[in-house]
Amino acid sequence: MLERLLLLCTREGINRFIIETGSVERAEVARALGSFAERPEVKLVDSFRRVAPDGDGLASDAASIAFRGNLVLARSQLRRAMAAYAAAPSQRLRVVSTDADRGGTIELGPLATLLSDPASAAGDILNSRGYLPFALNGRPQDRQEAELRLARSIRAESVATDAPLAQLVDRRLSWRISYRLARIGVTPNQVTLANTALGMLCATLFASTSYWLRLAGALLFLLSITIDGVDGELARLRMVESEAGARLDVFTDNMVHVAVFIGLLVGCYRVSHDRAYFWLLGLLLGGFGACAVSVNRALRTADDGAEEWFHRVERATGRDFAYLLVALAIFDRLAWFAWATAFGAWIFAAGLWWLTDRRRTRGDAPKRGPARKGLVKEEL
Repeated sequence: MLERLLLLCTREGINRFIIETGSVERAEVARALGSFAERPEVKLVDSFRRVAPDGDGLASDAASIAFRGNLVLARSQLRRAMAAYAAAPSQRLRVVSTDADRGGTIELGPLATLLSDPASAAGDILNSRGYLPFALNGRPQDRQEAELRLARSIRAESVATDAPLAQLVDRRLSWRISYRLARIGVTPNQVTLANTALGMLCATLFASTSYWLRLAGALLFLLSITIDGVDGELARLRMVESEAGARLDVFTDNMVHVAVFIGLLVGCYRVSHDRAYFWLLGLLLGGFGACAVSVNRALRTADDGAEEWFHRVERATGRDFAYLLVALAIFDRLAWFAWATAFGAWIFAAGLWWLTDRRRTRGDAPKRGPARKGLVKEEL
């Protein structure tokens, strides 16, 4: 738990740590620190009261965070707390854990203030959203409860980028799958590859002339888009996110998309024997290319409101269309979807290009991503 907490902090830009050990043996603390045991930015002290700001190379007014209790929290909660403090750095803020005993706290304030009165209950209390932070207080059921709450909170991590039906339906199922897979040691990349195989099966079924096989393909594709969120959730639960894993996920997603739409058009041709579907396939693939260029250009356009802009683009490129695909498959109208998608891809690409131009003409700088606003570089 201690190693996980430090890893969360480093991912949010916190780069100095002071850990109060009390009477616990240093060897035991080192085991708890795991990969952080030998890092120079980690300092162990018997008591926080022995830390001398300025004398220990830390500015007394450095923005700091104090964690108390055996806390389990999500990255989004840490990010919200840091943003709240950055907006009002003169205040001392406090987040109280959501367990029945209220056994843990997160406090934010100047380093000297937190060290001089570490047990104080002062400070404005920030409302805890959802199920975390949760403090383990020695009860046998605490660990399982903490794991369950952590898995449930994963839904909040992607709420800003999920399309509406993904929020309402997909995530309610995917976090439950992620929770169970995390407990049996399945890796995110294994989920990605298994889901890719499922997507290719869907493409094969769409190419069939059988009504029931094409309907099965639509239903399995709906299952596939739900499982598609599991690999990312699993990576966050197990703290094993990586650039390679993210690239693999994006590559396989696009590969499945192309295969599914090719299978859909092949199936439409086999049912109707209309050669127009060959031309439609070329139009559709060209539209996919135009969408890729337009989305990449949009994501490279940033300004002060870039984060919300990125979220809008990601929501717009979500896979809620799978629900429409199922409805059309039920009524044997997949050809409607094929025609609408072939032309709709070009319309989407052109519309996004136009919206991106509007942002650029308002003086937006063509750079990737906004500058991160957070705490200064000497955090506790």
